[in-house]
Amino acid sequence: MTLQSDRLSLLQHIVANLDVEAPVEGTITQASLNATPFAKAKIGPMGTVGILKEAGEALTDLAGNIFGGSQTYQRGVTFKDVFDELSDLIIFNFVEKRTVVPTITDLTFVEAELEKWFQGKVASHLLYIPCRLSPWPAPSFSVGPVTFVYVQEFAEHERKRTGAMFDITYGEMFKGMALHSATWIATVEVGGCMPNRAQERGNLAVDIAIAGIQLIVPLDHSAGMTRLTARSVPAALQTVTRSNGHTSTSVTNQEPGLSMGDGTFNHFLTSKQALLKAISPRVSAYVDGFGTFPVLEQAWADSAYWFHEALAEPLDTIAVPKLETAIEVLLRAESTSGSKSRVLKAIHAFYGLTKGQLINPKSQITVEKFATGFVTDRSRILHGTWSTLNYSLRDSRPNLTQLVLGLLARYALELERYGTEVGATDDAEAFLNSVIAYRQTAANVSPPPPAQP
Repeated sequence: MTLQSDRLSLLQHIVANLDVEAPVEGTITQASLNATPFAKAKIGPMGTVGILKEAGEALTDLAGNIFGGSQTYQRGVTFKDVFDELSDLIIFNFVEKRTVVPTITDLTFVEAELEKWFQGKVASHLLYIPCRLSPWPAPSFSVGPVTFVYVQEFAEHERKRTGAMFDITYGEMFKGMALHSATWIATVEVGGCMPNRAQERGNLAVDIAIAGIQLIVPLDHSAGMTRLTARSVPAALQTVTRSNGHTSTSVTNQEPGLSMGDGTFNHFLTSKQALLKAISPRVSAYVDGFGTFPVLEQAWADSAYWFHEALAEPLDTIAVPKLETAIEVLLRAESTSGSKSRVLKAIHAFYGLTKGQLINPKSQITVEKFATGFVTDRSRILHGTWSTLNYSLRDSRPNLTQLVLGLLARYALELERYGTEVGATDDAEAFLNSVIAYRQTAANVSPPPPAQP
């Protein structure tokens, strides 16, 4: 069955299950809404008009078919928005001719109207997202299309631009930032999206950009960096406990970057310009929805997000599976056996280590042993063999964190080089083969003779 005939069959089933119900007497209650025969309906002067529950699955399938078949929709609108608009289109345009079987012409009409609706709603959105990076001021900087500005610099610029409207526009945002000790604002422009999808995509872009910063700034300073609209810990952790008849209190400052001191943040950023330059196109590819290597670019963005989430996770038993997932999505491993071989190959490609060598100088675990047990921790946690709340993985987390950090950094740098190769393809296996070949070539090149005085 072709894509078009599949969609037509679903539309025909939905239209055959359109119905009109007389107005409900008295007050509409939750009980009366639960008793309705409709999966999706509208209430109007004629009563309730909608799609019966018998076609509810077909409606979801048709919306999913259209949404999943369009990269433009996937990037620019949520599935719920497509589902709701498609439902309304079918109800309003076919309820009066529900006894007539829809044709290809009707399907084309629905798809065209949905596209017209989408194009009429999308726009370019410049988003302002409060972040907690460091309490110390530093010059503004960009990670791809995401620009981070210290709050005082941002306020001075916007006050000149907006004049008397400044307090009305930004007042509440600044109050929230002050309450949660957030001193940075990320700005990112997201085009071709509806408002709610632009906000979602902009938020995720900032997460990925912050993950990039966490590859550059040592984790002692950066692990807690986050946007304020994400899951974030209190700036000051206040505890009160009572033990042996005594009550004690304590306050712990949890602001990320506090221990860096003035000027250190900017030092880290300027000293790692090559890595920052390599990370930026990865973030741009996510925001724009396209890149030189869409598959490899998306793998990096997905992995960076899992890494960022793992750093924010207080429980080791949750953080470790997130870190392992970061590796698997980065390497696009599709099975347990494939995961092991891909991890072995990646460690060989990016670190030059063979399976019999130690994973790092401080560890007694070989590369092969690490790869063999790669999914063990996650499997035991997710399947309940190990308790999520009572088991400790403190030995696994630090080494795994550093491995993921290194893989993400090296992947970004190598992808910059890979993009200059003639005939480079958007394939994880080809990419790893290129990295291995380049490493071997570099190792075989003799160093140049010393310069003559």
